[in-house]
Amino acid sequence: MKKKEALKKTVVAEALLQINNWNNKLTDNLRKEKYKKMAQSAFYFFRGTNFLFWDYFANDIRLNQFSSENTKTWIQADLHAYNYGIYDNDNGDLVYGLNDFDESCIADYQFDLWRMAASMVLIAQENGFIQKEIIGSFIKSFTNSYINILNQYMNNGLDILHDVTKKNAFGKLDETLEQVEHKENRQEMLKQWTSKKNNSLVFDLSYHKLTSISDGKMEEVRMAMPDYTDTLTKDINDFNDDYFKVIDVAQRISSGTGSYGTPRYYILIEGEKGGKYNQRILDAKFQYKPCAYHFLGTDFQQKYKIDFKNEGQRHKEAYDSLNSYTDRHLGWIELSEGVFSVRERSPYKSYFQANLLNTETRFNKLAMQWGSILATAHIKAKNDFDVAKIAEQTSANKNQLTELVYSIAFEYADYNNTVFQKFINKLFLNKSS
Repeated sequence: MKKKEALKKTVVAEALLQINNWNNKLTDNLRKEKYKKMAQSAFYFFRGTNFLFWDYFANDIRLNQFSSENTKTWIQADLHAYNYGIYDNDNGDLVYGLNDFDESCIADYQFDLWRMAASMVLIAQENGFIQKEIIGSFIKSFTNSYINILNQYMNNGLDILHDVTKKNAFGKLDETLEQVEHKENRQEMLKQWTSKKNNSLVFDLSYHKLTSISDGKMEEVRMAMPDYTDTLTKDINDFNDDYFKVIDVAQRISSGTGSYGTPRYYILIEGEKGGKYNQRILDAKFQYKPCAYHFLGTDFQQKYKIDFKNEGQRHKEAYDSLNSYTDRHLGWIELSEGVFSVRERSPYKSYFQANLLNTETRFNKLAMQWGSILATAHIKAKNDFDVAKIAEQTSANKNQLTELVYSIAFEYADYNNTVFQKFINKLFLNKSS
């Protein structure tokens, strides 16, 4: 018992050291701000420490039960409730789906199941659910829904793969999509982020989420735009001549949790000709190597270096692979700091607030939709993802897979909560115990 406790203390101490090492490139002020955000709750802490998850599970032998050379696909790789979101796709539909690909890579599908399930435990605990059996039912709904989509795909093919919209969403999500559709639009977004100056639209630098950039950086962005448009999937000739003309650029600040402090710019461009609110906001975000890269071993790293010439390309391929209708502004731009992903900021950008998951029925219904969305994304992304073999294996051992995901989820949530408490005491409040 004493040995077990000593080992636990060592593991937690190493985790705290990792947190500081992982964030040592941030300025003192940014690091303090990020830690303050992570200290809000165990779930916020989970969002800010994806590297601890990968360190914990990268070489876990429990993967082997449902893993093979045919179980790799594009994965989100930092999955939690707020990496599902609401946005308008390039087909003009308002959808709820995966919306963050900064950490995405090609790896075993189970990592997404495990991380999402762990986040569900933390959200449930935060929302006042205390019975393990009830929280376990949410994980079961999520996992079974994932498996069911694999089976339905085998029986019906692409016909069952669809985006979640207000027409097929349920359990409060349909109401949320309806509310966002009526409340948000491009005009409202531009009012929020911009203001008029000398009869021209520019970013509103009084807004607390934006700050100014130097004239030199502004010119650098303008000069880099032609190279950015070369990375688009859509032919540049399909846009009008001044579509990508840069009106203004501002630095986006105070965003994200795990990515807090990451260099990021908002770029205001002309957009379509004619009309009052046609301007677009491009979101340019510096791309690091995903956390998984540092923990999945040399074979993974060597293949990764062959597959991707830069992190912008990786981000674009992930987004393309895991989504139905890719943002036509999706590409990357090279600036002095390095390579930035570029995508349009959706006027409908929003989330399903986790605090609304305060009844068993509501939680189970959203968990089912999380599972189906994830399975759909994994199937579409393909790679070495043999749906037939995985469907056969998971269906024959459905209870075992559900039990494994359940066990993993609670184990990691307990670990997260332990490290979180020590983080609060030692790193945030500077206490020794």
